[in-house]
Parts: sequence; C-alpha cells; structure tokens
Amino acid sequence: MSGVFDNSFAGTDIVAGIDVPVIKGNTITFAHYIFGELQTISYSIHRPAAPVRALGFSGPKGFTRGSRLIAGSLVFTVFDRHIVYRILEQYQKAFPSRVFTDEMPPFHVTVVFNNEYGVRSALRIYGICVVDEGQVMSVNDMYTEQTMTYVARDMVPMHPDLLFKAGAC
Repeated sequence: MSGVFDNSFAGTDIVAGIDVPVIKGNTITFAHYIFGELQTISYSIHRPAAPVRALGFSGPKGFTRGSRLIAGSLVFTVFDRHIVYRILEQYQKAFPSRVFTDEMPPFHVTVVFNNEYGVRSALRIYGICVVDEGQVMSVNDMYTEQTMTYVARDMVPMHPDLLFKAGAC
C-alpha cells in the first residue's frame, strides 16, 4: 500500500559520499569516501537583489540581481580523530607539514536518500571549499562534533532522477 508519505525521508534514510580530487599518474581523478559520520548537512542559496529606481516614482520599477552564493555547513560526529584524516593523509604525503581542512582542494558531496518503501532521491553539491572549521566538545555533550562551514561552486537540488545520471553517486 502506497501513500502520500512514501516519498518523504528521515535522517536515518541518508548516506553521504564525498569525492576528493587525487592525482594518479598524470591524471586528476576523484577518490570516493562514504561518511557515516556526517550527521548534518545544510545549504543556503543567496542572491542579492537591488531595486531599480526611476525619477518621479517612490517605489522600485523592478529589481536587478547580483551573483549567486551557495554556502552551508557540515557537522560530523568525531570518534578518535579529526574527521577527514583519511582524506588528508593523501595530501600529507605530498606536504611535510600539517594540512588543514581549509587547504583541501574543492570537493563534491553527494547525499543519497533511500527510505523503507524503496523511494530514492539524491542531491549533489559541487566544488565545496571549507572556510571555517571547529570542534565542539563539552562535559554536557554525549559526543564530540566537527563543524565546518563552506562555500560551493554549484549544486543540483534533490531529485530522484539524479541517481540515474552518469557520475552522480
């Protein structure tokens, strides 16, 4: 029996994958990592609008739009090490000093949704650059969180057809 709520998803229906560029020989390819530790992902799209004014009119005649900005946050559960150590290890081989998350090359995130009714969907965020990073730990918290804010180059909003396009997941 299918109902109107078959197409909704809970947080437990989500799996996130991160694609990080790596150099193999003379080619840049992507290494794919599944992150079960990703507990929250958010995005926001901002595009400023400015009024177009005409002499003799108090209200705007229209609006002009500025450039689009896609930004958001990633929140990971931390177990015994910084959340991206397995990714950063590849870069630490190339650089003798520490490499921080904000020094990583732009990466992509694919979020796949799959509920108990077999309904699937996905969204994809391209060219993520981490701009802020922090860790939250407290005697009042049951677990430690790694928080990151980012800006992104582009995104494909959540849609079932995204799963079937080449290179989507």
